[in-house]
Amino acid sequence: MSEPNKFSERASDLVTQAAEAANQAIEAAGPVIERAKVVAGDLAEKAGPYVDKAAGIAAHGVQSAAEQLDKATSGKYTDTISSVAAKIENTLERDKL
Repeated sequence: MSEPNKFSERASDLVTQAAEAANQAIEAAGPVIERAKVVAGDLAEKAGPYVDKAAGIAAHGVQSAAEQLDKATSGKYTDTISSVAAKIENTLERDKL
């Protein structure tokens, strides 16, 4: 057998071994991936009420900050402050859904 044929044959063997190892890794990872999906779904479900509560608290904080800013500026920027506060609150409500 010539030298180039030996290299080609050896390279082919290595590719075959690598493919077999990759297939074994994929098969072994399958159950772990499925379990991770279940756990992630459970955690997302449990986090839902906390996200809703946090959005409500944040919206209240936005309203309080807007009131304080309006008071500090003696009502000079009431319309702008109210507009920005409403946009933030709408974003928080939309993210809650």
